[in-house]
Amino acid sequence: MRTEPPHAILVLVVLFLLLDGGYSFFQHLNAVLDGDIAPIVVPADKYEQVLHDPFGLTVLEGERYCAPNRYFVHAPMRWFFMHLPQALQAFSNPVNSVYRSSALLKTALQLALIGLLAAFAVGGNRRWELLLAAALVTPFFQAYGYNLQMGIIEKSITYTFFYPLPMAFLLAFFLPFYRGNVQRWQHLWLLPLAVALPLSGPLVPGILLIVCPFALLFFYVKNMRELTDFPIARRATKAAAEMPKPLLFYFMLVVLLSLWSLYVGSFNSESDSPAIISLTGRYPALLRGLASILTLKLGFPLLLLGIVVNLVLIRKFASAQDKAQVKLIGKWLIVFIVAYLLLLPLGGYRHYRSLIVRHDTILPVTLCLVFFYAKTAIILLRNNWPKRRWYAWGLAALSLAVTTADLPEFDHNDCEKAALETIARSSENKVKLASDCPVLGWNEKITHPNASKLNAQLLQIWRVTEEERLYYSE
Repeated sequence: MRTEPPHAILVLVVLFLLLDGGYSFFQHLNAVLDGDIAPIVVPADKYEQVLHDPFGLTVLEGERYCAPNRYFVHAPMRWFFMHLPQALQAFSNPVNSVYRSSALLKTALQLALIGLLAAFAVGGNRRWELLLAAALVTPFFQAYGYNLQMGIIEKSITYTFFYPLPMAFLLAFFLPFYRGNVQRWQHLWLLPLAVALPLSGPLVPGILLIVCPFALLFFYVKNMRELTDFPIARRATKAAAEMPKPLLFYFMLVVLLSLWSLYVGSFNSESDSPAIISLTGRYPALLRGLASILTLKLGFPLLLLGIVVNLVLIRKFASAQDKAQVKLIGKWLIVFIVAYLLLLPLGGYRHYRSLIVRHDTILPVTLCLVFFYAKTAIILLRNNWPKRRWYAWGLAALSLAVTTADLPEFDHNDCEKAALETIARSSENKVKLASDCPVLGWNEKITHPNASKLNAQLLQIWRVTEEERLYYSE
């Protein structure tokens, strides 16, 4: 028998979600800016071509250039930083407007992903279950804490555009099919997403080429098994004809566009550097990367422990229908995770990602595990069974343990922000900074004025400076 939790519990859940969202905003507000913002937003010469060729058609003429299959992340990021900081300057100074823009995007994306994961976990529109599912997945959104192990929202705003943002759109695309009921009005955003997703970031085409063919094959085989009264040739054609039409259309479309995206991506000039490690050598590196991710901190072990406990309790107390559902979902998640990890080394080696697996490349696996944890927990919470109250307290304890790991980090950008304020106040054409921190950079400070040219152009776009003003640190 399904029971709704007491009203006081729901109030506490809503309060937790609001407090965590506010806390996350301040965590994101104090993150530093990264070194890829200016090259993408200004943009640098190497990124000009992708902004004028959404589908990478110029590769048919033999052209090679940067990111030819990533227009739908480059263009939104450029548009965002060309407009939102200026809009926020009605309420804040130019320097603060940049950090607030970044924090707003990260927080909005975090809330969207929480809502989408909750919707997948519940599978319906029961509001109290959606709230509980949202509360279950929220602790795993770590701004710092376990971020380097299982970060969902990136510290870097550029990586946020390239990894979690496409994942949110991908989940939004899959949700109507997961629920098994595509409404007419949903075609208004399903079609644009089907076109844009394959050209949105480094991970999405591979995910689509794993999920969509498997889903099509699943429905086709299912139909074949149900049409036993027909001759084999008739069964084959009828099984295809009776597949859900929206599923068949959209999944075939994204498969074709994903294949095109991979082809276009082979002309990426950023991949022209000689391979540092052979393909066969990448798989041992992958295993070392997985071992590092799993043992770096307690984030993944706690998540896996929660899943294992849930599965044991479902096996003992859940109905046959719930057990069958969990078994089916778990089986397909395992298939996806194994296929994804085996294909990951084919995406190429990067010197800054020497173990192939990192919190950004493993993001789809992280989202699958967080979803499955919430899904199994909701199944246990929606039914009466012995010790359910103690189980709920156990979930609360796990959530508290993970949440408290994300300790306050409210001073990360103090140095960079002070440097930007110095540049804004200066009247010099070349500003010498006393700080040693990177300013709109990655891990190294800028030591020659000319190296800051793109950043200086970006600061002028943001109205931090009235003219192009170079800067450097000794």
